[in-house]
Amino acid sequence: MLLKFAYQDFLDDGKFKNTTKANIQNYKMLLGKFIDYCAENQVINVEDITYNHVRQHLLICQERGDKPNTINAKLLRIRAFLNYMVECEVISKNPAHKVKMQKQDTKIEVFTDAQIKQMLNFYRRIKQREKTYVAYRDYMVIVLILGTGIRRGEIVNLQWRDVDFVNRSISIFGKTRRKETIPITVRRMKKEWIKWSSMNN
Repeated sequence: MLLKFAYQDFLDDGKFKNTTKANIQNYKMLLGKFIDYCAENQVINVEDITYNHVRQHLLICQERGDKPNTINAKLLRIRAFLNYMVECEVISKNPAHKVKMQKQDTKIEVFTDAQIKQMLNFYRRIKQREKTYVAYRDYMVIVLILGTGIRRGEIVNLQWRDVDFVNRSISIFGKTRRKETIPITVRRMKKEWIKWSSMNN
C-alpha cells in the first residue's frame, strides 16, 4: 500500500473514531516528519518500512536536538500508525516494536516548606470556619498526603483497619501490590481523625 495513502487513511480513521483535533494535529506534526523522511529515502510503500528506517529517522531527530521525551513521543506515533497497518492487514508485523524508548531524566517537583505551610493553613481555615465533615476530610487528606507521601489511589483505598494508632503507622498497598507500612505522626492526626470519624457516623 502506498505510504501517502496509508498515512491519510490513518488520519481519516482517527477522525472517524472522534479523535480530538489537537491529537490529529499532533499526529500530523510528529508522524508527518517520519512520512517525509520515508519519502526522501525512496520508501514508497508501507511494506518497505523497516526497523532501520524508524531508528535512523529518530537518530536524525536526536542529532538535530530533540530531547528523549520528544523522541519517545515520535516513536509512539510511528508505532500507532504501523499498528493500524497491522490491523488493516497491510503488514504482518510492526517494525517499530523493537525500537527501544529512550531513557528520560525524571525530575520530581517537591513543595517548599512555605508552600506546605500555605496549604495546611488554607485547609485549616476552611475546617475551622465550616466545621463540616467534608472540611475535616479534606484537611485530613492533605495532612496525610504531605506527612506520608502516599498516592491518591492509596489514600482512596485506605480502610480503618489499615490505621494503627498504637504502632503509629498505616498499611497501604503500593504500586507493586505489596503491603507497605508507613509511619505517621500520631497525636494531632488521631485527634483530627476522631473528630472526622464522629462527624461521618
